[in-house]
Amino acid sequence: MQIGAMNHPMRDAVGEISSFREMGFDFVDLTLEPARAHPDALDVKAVADALSASGLGAVGHTAWFLPIASSFDRVRQAALDELTACLDVFAQLQIRRVNVHPDQRVSLYERGWVVERNADALRYLVTRAAERDIQLMVENIPGLFNTPETLRGLLDAVPGLAWHLDVGHANLGAPRNATEHLLESVGDRIAHVHLSDNKGGDADLHLPLGAGTIDWRWVVTVLKRFGYDGTITLEVFSPDSDYLAMSRRKLRRLWDEAT
Repeated sequence: MQIGAMNHPMRDAVGEISSFREMGFDFVDLTLEPARAHPDALDVKAVADALSASGLGAVGHTAWFLPIASSFDRVRQAALDELTACLDVFAQLQIRRVNVHPDQRVSLYERGWVVERNADALRYLVTRAAERDIQLMVENIPGLFNTPETLRGLLDAVPGLAWHLDVGHANLGAPRNATEHLLESVGDRIAHVHLSDNKGGDADLHLPLGAGTIDWRWVVTVLKRFGYDGTITLEVFSPDSDYLAMSRRKLRRLWDEAT
């Protein structure tokens, strides 16, 4: 198992890469979002040089708020174009796994239409990613795309699409954490994992591990029971990096202790 950390889009990505190496992380989860990590603003060569110098691996992350299912076709196409621009940057950096978020903010339309609208967008993006030798992953998000049934249907409708499990999201909008049920349904397509803590409800707080209500020993046990041993990003955002470093140590200890 490898543990990574995500850059903050309002900070200098090159500096964060160096910081993550010093903290003992194995890879960077490079998110391309405004302002300082927008694809047009990023110094791609400097990031490539920083990754090479650090020896860190990398996976790709994209903005959660791009409206790929918008009922306005021109708005939707603009979102797809932005994601394609992200794929171009990731390809330059030789990053081979990249996530995308489904879009459920569509007014008036029925659930089936929204799911198919997302599936159609994801088929388009999977093709664009494959042209660049990139594996595209869809992330579960609170709401419609946080249930085993919807995710299974979405993945079945888009061959070549992988699944990115976000355990923090699985703890939102439901009476209990859905990680185990999601793994039972779509674990065959899992390619990457995000961890962050929260207190349930609807607030995606991105807290350090142990600062919320998620039972992390249980999460690690479930992941290992389903045979997962890949990359795990700590999506923990705090002005104090000690909390991120603590979360890394906690995850490594729990992982080593779990059977």
